[in-house]
Amino acid sequence: MHRILACGVGVFVAFASVGSASAADISRPAYKAAPYYSPAPVFSWTGFYIGAHGGYGWSRFSGDAGFGPESVTGRGWLGGGQIGYNYQINQFVIGAEIDAAWADVKREEPFLAGSVRLKNDYFITATARIGYAFDRTLVYGKIGAAWTRDKWDASDGLGGTATASNNRTGWAFGAGVEYALWSNWSAKLEYNYLMFRGVTPTFTTGGGLAVVGTASIELDTQIVKAGLNYRF
Repeated sequence: MHRILACGVGVFVAFASVGSASAADISRPAYKAAPYYSPAPVFSWTGFYIGAHGGYGWSRFSGDAGFGPESVTGRGWLGGGQIGYNYQINQFVIGAEIDAAWADVKREEPFLAGSVRLKNDYFITATARIGYAFDRTLVYGKIGAAWTRDKWDASDGLGGTATASNNRTGWAFGAGVEYALWSNWSAKLEYNYLMFRGVTPTFTTGGGLAVVGTASIELDTQIVKAGLNYRF
């Protein structure tokens, strides 16, 4: 009886030892943390910005100021700066902008023994902007007010002179595309159409030169410009 019990206990211990060894041989499952997902940052156009631009303009003067044809076109370069603010709602971007440029958009023609020159020497616009953003690319339109100045300088080459200067107020329409180069810098290409009401120049003459046939002169200007903005 004692031998049987001892044998049973020995067999149980042997099986228990084998079971423990087998359990130790089974590898425990390894648990790894899920990889951290970092979404790509979404670019935003919201913020104040300041920048500079340069371009080329065409000014068409229509009327008769006593110096020849009813319509002439001046051409030339311009350059200046802009300041504005954008606010982005989903993919729509709304904002406001003021820009000002020194200009040398002019037309010069012979007049008797001298010449007559008609020139726009500055352009200013204050506009509202609305656009649609494709991430870093913004397509937009703009509408607002515009200001410029005409300057007339005529000489007959014989000592006679005539000068006039007129400030104008009108409408500004435009469209453009802007691309964000880095987080704060962006570049733009823009077209503007400026439309001004007619004004009648008042000439100051000297040297015996007289101006006759002065009438209302209308003006519309087209401008193509490129610019660079820094957003705060």
